[in-house]
This record gives sequence, structure tokens and C-alpha cells, in this order.
Amino acid sequence: MNKYACRYAIVQFMPYPETGEFANVGVVLAIPQKNIFAFRLETSKTTRLTHFFNHLERNVYLSAIKGLEEELGYYVQAIRDAQITAQVAFDSLVRPLETILRFSDERVKMVNTFDQVEDGLFGRFVMHDFAKAPDYEGELQRKIGQMLREINLEHKFKKRTLGTDAYRVTMPLVQKKEARYRAVQPLFFNQNKPQAIIEHGNRWASKLDTLKDFGALPEEILIPVKKPLKKSSDFNLAWKLVEKKLKNFGDLIQAGDIGIIKSFAKS
Repeated sequence: MNKYACRYAIVQFMPYPETGEFANVGVVLAIPQKNIFAFRLETSKTTRLTHFFNHLERNVYLSAIKGLEEELGYYVQAIRDAQITAQVAFDSLVRPLETILRFSDERVKMVNTFDQVEDGLFGRFVMHDFAKAPDYEGELQRKIGQMLREINLEHKFKKRTLGTDAYRVTMPLVQKKEARYRAVQPLFFNQNKPQAIIEHGNRWASKLDTLKDFGALPEEILIPVKKPLKKSSDFNLAWKLVEKKLKNFGDLIQAGDIGIIKSFAKS
């Protein structure tokens, strides 16, 4: 399998240059051989930053990151319009800057797939995924996502943010056919405590219900789930409560029902 050089730089937020302290808030990348340019920025969560930098007003960061997002969006469109290449865009951006948002030195990573490379880098350098507890739900989503990418679909399932300016939800596998949205939302419920099962189910039921209120709920949702393995009255009750709520928004199936997932994707 061919591998390609992914050039990337980390976006760093340094509001007080005098101290030299910074926080990683995004990544920008280019894969020149494939003319791919992509980025991901932290555009909403500021608690980590305001805790780290004393007296920082969150709007200072939000204003700066919004400006960078617009600039990067301009480069994305210019590449689509064949006005510039991904390599030219990357070289134009990643240079020494004397602003509160700056770029790290360029780094290189060899990749053999191009889907969501920026998400992996963002997870590592911004979210510190390597230091977290095992992400079983994320792994479940990645496995099903890989399976869907291997199907020859005209309209691919990919991570999308749905909703309005007032409320947004990011779902890992959303298919768009013109103005019609369909989604596969894998969820992991093999938790150690019944309360954790209920809280996770309530969280997603609330998200989906709010999307419905705003008219942004996908028309069809398939929900592959990893059920609790522990058998007791408490665990059974917790799962039944969750199952009842989630069935209001889509079809629940076992995460291992590959045939059903593939049929849904092709329909």
C-alpha cells in the first residue's frame, strides 16, 4: 500500500508573548501528492484556555480563532477552484508569525489513508487522546466507519456537524444526499455501572431530541449498540430505559450486525 507524506503544523495560542506559554488549539495539514489541504480548530470550548491563562477573556480567543477559520476556509475554496495547490496554501500559512495565533515548526507524518487525518492529529495534539482512558465508543465508531468507507457508495458517510447556530451536534457517520441526511450512530453501553449506562443514553437522547426540535434530525438513523454484558436487575433496567428512549429516534441493532449496517448504507 502506498504511503504519502502529510505535512502538518500545530496551531498554537499564545496570548501573552512575554511568558512564552502557549496552548495547542488546532492543526493544519497538506498532502501535496494528492493536493489535499485540511484543518481542524477548537472553535467553541474555551474553559481549558481561560483556566490556563489568568484573566483571559474568552472572546479574545473566539475572535482570533474565527478569523483564522475564515482564512483557512478561503484557502480551501481556492484549492477547490484550482487557483492554488495544497502545497502553496500550506507554505503560505506556516511561517513565523507575531500574533496570538501562530504555527509550530512543520512536521511530517506518513499516511496511507486520507479520511479524517486532521481529526487524528487534533485528537493527539489538542485533546491529548493518548493520556485518556480507552475510548471504546470511539473505537466502535472507527471500526464501523472503516467498514462503510470500504463500500462503494456514491454518497459517503463522514463526520458532520448538524443543527443551527443555536444548537449543534457532531455525529461521526452522516450521509448527505442533496438536502437529505441519514446517519449511523454507534453507541457503547457496556459500562461498569447502571448509572453510567443511563447517563450516556440520556445524553444522546437529549441531543437527538433537541436536533428534532430544530428540524435538524437526520431523516433516518441506524444505532448500532454494544449492550451491557453484565446481567442483573439493575443493569437490565438501565438498558431498557435507554433502549426505550433511543428507539424514538432510530433503529437499534447489535453493533456486530454487519449485514444490517451495510444494507442500511446502500439503501
